Amino acid sequence: MENGITDTTGQVLGKSIIFARNHEHAMLLRQLFDEMYPQYAGKFCQVIDNYDPRAEQLIDDFKGEGTNNDLMIAISVDMLDTGIDIPAIVNLVFARPIKSPVKFWQMIGRGTRLCPDLFGPGKDKRVFRIFDHWGNFARFEMGYKPAEPAQGKPLAQLLFEERLTLAETALQKSEPAVFDTIIALVSKDINALPEESISVREKWKEKRALSKPEVLKAFAPATVARLRQEIAPLMQWRNIRGLGDALALDLLIARMQFAVLRGSGALADLKLELMDRLAALQMHLNPVREKAETIKHVKASTFWSGASVADLELARLELREIMHHRAKGGSQGVPPKIIDVTEDASQVQYARRSASLKSVDMRAYHQIVESELKKHFDSNPVLRKIRAGKRYRTRKSIPCIADPYPKPGCPSRAS
Repeated sequence: MENGITDTTGQVLGKSIIFARNHEHAMLLRQLFDEMYPQYAGKFCQVIDNYDPRAEQLIDDFKGEGTNNDLMIAISVDMLDTGIDIPAIVNLVFARPIKSPVKFWQMIGRGTRLCPDLFGPGKDKRVFRIFDHWGNFARFEMGYKPAEPAQGKPLAQLLFEERLTLAETALQKSEPAVFDTIIALVSKDINALPEESISVREKWKEKRALSKPEVLKAFAPATVARLRQEIAPLMQWRNIRGLGDALALDLLIARMQFAVLRGSGALADLKLELMDRLAALQMHLNPVREKAETIKHVKASTFWSGASVADLELARLELREIMHHRAKGGSQGVPPKIIDVTEDASQVQYARRSASLKSVDMRAYHQIVESELKKHFDSNPVLRKIRAGKRYRTRKSIPCIADPYPKPGCPSRAS
């Protein structure tokens, strides 16, 4: 659960097979899992063997073809060793010794299936991970490279840490109303931690002490440090299945609110990202259509002319519940143009650029540029001629600007 390959949120374990020794062993593993991770108890981890008359239905569920889409860990006794093709499998756990090298390779083959776009558009499955608890690789003298898992921070932890930073900034900027709003969200995040989970249970004293309203309201530097060091890592054990899109929007809005408080230019790039997500919403669906006024309001230039932290918070509350209704795949931007030519080095011209655009959705960017140009089409003579397809002649000579260090041909300040 800590070192396995996860889904796009970095929080929920990807599809995994545990190869158990026998039925009793499989049932024990299932029981221990439910005790250690009660937030996932139920349909998340299931035993699939010949003792269960629903075995075929469970296999369909594990493939994603059944009614239970929550099944992510299959504890198998011989039924999933061979002949099963589930491309989304990213973790294999050998909780039993294997004596046949042929069967061993067949079992490994459960993870070798390719799966395009498993982690998002253009993010294909390229590796899978094996947990060999019985030294099977050593038994068959197979060369292998031990993995050193370097997991990124899960989504819930990133959001929690961003909110801590936002609360600190609100205090620095003397914004008590913003601070109170964010602290309420921080308190809600802490209280959402499942105390029955084994990792959270070990920190229950810290969790309860730091979740007290008076402690959070004081927000002493020592408290902030403990929240980052002890509570933030526990956020990975929140069950956010089905909430990934909502929490991703929460994180984006939190970063936008931070940019507003700091007056940072990063707000422009974050705005484009939000516009991309709004453009991908499926407006023909009733839940999305009900929020049409909010979507229209957030897309309008008037909203961004003086957007405050409170405005962004209201937008977040209105939109977070519909973000999972975005079109599958989303926008992948404009692909790069490849031109295969032979360049003449003497003809290459270089220009200095003051800034560079990050990877953004060109549709949203096009909308913003077009809306800005429309404001000036009637008043700007250059734009009127360009729109009418007429030539616009520029002046042949440009007056020099006075400079204390003049270039040849330009007057100095003294002259």
